[in-house]
Amino acid sequence: MNQYAHVQRDPYPPSLINIETEAALLGALMINNGFVDQVAERITPEDFASGLHQRLYATILSEVSAGRAATPPLLRNHFLSDPDLEAFGGPGYLFELTGEKAGVIGIWDFAKQVVDLAKRRRLLDEMTSLSADVATLTDNPVEQLVDRIDNALAGALQREQTTKSYTIAQAFDRTWEAIEAEAAGEGPQGIRIDGLDDFNQLTGDLRRGELMYLGGRPSMGKTALAVDIALGAARAGNGTLFVSLEMRTAEVVTRAMSSLIFEYGNSPSYENVRRGKLNAFDRERLKSARQAVDTWPLIVTDPATLSIGRLAMMIRRYQRQMVAKGQTLDLVVIDYLGLIRGTDKRAKRYEEVGEISRILKQVAKECDVALIVLAQLNRECEKREDKRPQLSDLRDAGDVEQDADVVMFVFREEYYLERSEPEVDDKKRAGWETSMAAARDRVELITAKVRNGRVGKRLCYFFGSHQAVRGSNYMRDLGR
Repeated sequence: MNQYAHVQRDPYPPSLINIETEAALLGALMINNGFVDQVAERITPEDFASGLHQRLYATILSEVSAGRAATPPLLRNHFLSDPDLEAFGGPGYLFELTGEKAGVIGIWDFAKQVVDLAKRRRLLDEMTSLSADVATLTDNPVEQLVDRIDNALAGALQREQTTKSYTIAQAFDRTWEAIEAEAAGEGPQGIRIDGLDDFNQLTGDLRRGELMYLGGRPSMGKTALAVDIALGAARAGNGTLFVSLEMRTAEVVTRAMSSLIFEYGNSPSYENVRRGKLNAFDRERLKSARQAVDTWPLIVTDPATLSIGRLAMMIRRYQRQMVAKGQTLDLVVIDYLGLIRGTDKRAKRYEEVGEISRILKQVAKECDVALIVLAQLNRECEKREDKRPQLSDLRDAGDVEQDADVVMFVFREEYYLERSEPEVDDKKRAGWETSMAAARDRVELITAKVRNGRVGKRLCYFFGSHQAVRGSNYMRDLGR
């Protein structure tokens, strides 16, 4: 017979309350106070379903934090007048918690279940309240109710926010173990982009929690590169979300289709793909590409607007979708920074973008994803003789480089050469033709900041009429 069967239960389904697990956890903490600090990082008193257990846990925390032992004899006097103690068998209950069947083995399983059930109860409370509000015609707009639902779901999924401290020796050992595990192909890995080794080498493989800005002037190929990054990440098995604020999903996917079937000298242009002007061979390749992407963990979305305050909620929503499919969300690509709205409509744009950038970094860490955000550069670079971007070209956008872990620029010299073509009889024509031949179909990827690596650049290929970006070895691999 269940020894706690006589205890009054809270008004929740029996499946959401486990008095036995709560008792086992409290008993383990009183047996070994050494676990209290670690458990306290994960569990609050409100996570216990029983009011008595809430007060007992709070007292254990208080006693241990004051440097005193938290054992049944020493805690007994705190609970002699507790109104709920009698229902549990009186003062002897504290001693039962540390009796013969008690122990610290399984303490983390106990803690995990207490936290999980607490989240479920809170979620049920919120859903019950929301259900009543949805059914009642009030002044609250539907959008506000949707936000509450998002917040409730996010709260149920959110990891415990803990701040852990280690001695330098402990930190050394943990860090070295993580390095060894990654070197052996175990544990968390960096986010590699299949087909773009130059990008991987320049960024040092993005890690979850990192924020990267991909900057450039218009017509430099930022979106084409971003689409190929998303495709390459998903092809490599990384869960990816592409957020397009500038183009509709159909346009993004058409660019992806054009890139997926691109073969140098033997594939339709992006414009022909968009218009459906394809031969039978092209259609077969599209059919093969469709079969390939069927299992890729890539989601494309094109919200009409996006405020920085809703970004984390949106990311968590897609995290839930991927979790339901047995996947994880590792990378989020946003096109682009200038279309994200801040929280203060009265703020100057410089201040607004600065706020957005700070929150983007927080979101990357909180949601445990790598964030790549496209950014337009100001016109200062075009006033220089060497038009390659510099970090200073981002500063009119709120000092975003300070928040970034990686800043990469996209630069195409071909774009500027085309606009400075000399006349046929101009004596500068020969030099221009030489420069143009070297720059044709080429794009520079330039890292101006890499927090965990070195700055550098790679000269890759950009086939603009196909919206396809390829690595620096692409033509060599084709034998050209």
